[in-house]
Amino acid sequence: MTIVVVGSSNFDFAARVAKLPTPGQTVSSQGYKTGPGGKGCNQALAVRRLGVSPVFVSKVGDDMLGNQLIETLAAEGLETNHLIVADEAQTGIALISIDETGENMITVVGGANMTMTRADLHEKQDLLRDCDYMLLQLECPVVAIDCAIKYAREGTATVILDPAPVADLIVMRDLLAHTHIVTPNQSECLALTGIDPVDEATARAASIKLHEMGPKTVIIKMGCAGAFYSSNGQTGIVAGFAVDTVDTVGAGDCFNAGLAVALHGGQSINDAVRFACATGALSTTNNGAADAAPRLEDVLTLLETGAA
Repeated sequence: MTIVVVGSSNFDFAARVAKLPTPGQTVSSQGYKTGPGGKGCNQALAVRRLGVSPVFVSKVGDDMLGNQLIETLAAEGLETNHLIVADEAQTGIALISIDETGENMITVVGGANMTMTRADLHEKQDLLRDCDYMLLQLECPVVAIDCAIKYAREGTATVILDPAPVADLIVMRDLLAHTHIVTPNQSECLALTGIDPVDEATARAASIKLHEMGPKTVIIKMGCAGAFYSSNGQTGIVAGFAVDTVDTVGAGDCFNAGLAVALHGGQSINDAVRFACATGALSTTNNGAADAAPRLEDVLTLLETGAA
């Protein structure tokens, strides 16, 4: 029994810029960094660095970037035998620009991620049923994510969905109807509910709408302000952590990884959200997506001291 992550794997190319470009504008960068990315890969690597060995189901191309990605994950101690290699699709890539404040602009080429099928997951069905928690995102075809949820619900898994990028609202309602925990950020929450969660009152109002769609637990990620949670009648805001932010890419993915690890370890919802906030905050102090995922000892130090 463990944590299963089903989702995307990309090879990232990230460039630092003074300011993000506006439409039609060309900006210069002094250099770029490459490394593993994709929301699924970010979550899986973060779970591993937090001390839990996840099962990672993803799809990469049979190409140089795919091979390099597999080698990188293996070097981190992640099992790669559940990765699916696509014969006729390229490994997904992300082209990322990051400005001096840590904000980013991302173009994703889904590649092999977008060829994941129900048949691919049918071959993994025993793994998907026999887990404690399943982490999902929406950078793979919705039919595949829906299939993963189906197998998880046939077992005893708690389904945690990061609804990013937000799909058609009719599709989202179908997915949320079978989701246990949903974790939108503020913009995703606005897209799903029409409510911009800028404070506790608006977050509470948005959570009511999300509960009506199906999830018993709603956690709204509110950036440096922390996170609002609503679960089984318990509600509250967990304050964010003050850190020196250099890069926000992947912070939400690290948050979800921290949440799953904490819940898997038996923590209460309040403590689990605080652990998730610390994990997400620490990820912003390093460059990169998956590469920025923090180690368990660093998260515990931040939780104890309140400072990175």
